[in-house]
Amino acid sequence: MPYHITWVTHNSRVSERMVQFGVKRGEPVVLNNDDEVEITRYIAHMVHEEELRVIAYNICRDHVHMILLCTELEKDNIIRKFKGKSAQLYKHKHGYKEEFHLWAQKYSYTPIESDEQMMNTIEYIQYNREKHNLPCNKGLQPLVDGMIMPFAEVLQILG
Repeated sequence: MPYHITWVTHNSRVSERMVQFGVKRGEPVVLNNDDEVEITRYIAHMVHEEELRVIAYNICRDHVHMILLCTELEKDNIIRKFKGKSAQLYKHKHGYKEEFHLWAQKYSYTPIESDEQMMNTIEYIQYNREKHNLPCNKGLQPLVDGMIMPFAEVLQILG
């Protein structure tokens, strides 16, 4: 089943749980263009290595959007790997020795249950940088193009 998956950087959002328990939000992690490319490069590498099926992808300074075609059981493990490995690489690149969190603990997902929902979600993800008034990151597009499934293949799988 295809899932629209979103995860955010640490402290970039306030969750209900934070409000409920009076947790103070620290400084948010905001990615720059180079960080976005490095994180996407790792995710693309993992997509190819593990033969994962990504239908759409975008990264926008403080969050990631993706449509991932997988089973319910696979989903958690795949996202855990994406977040864990990219955080490791980011910490290493930036020389963090102490405790540092790149991503928030949770992620959200929505099952995509119709062709119309699929088309709307793909469009939403493709134009998400524009929605947030972010400039084009020219280093991203070749990685994204090499990571996502050809649309004809998506249509064939979804039948």
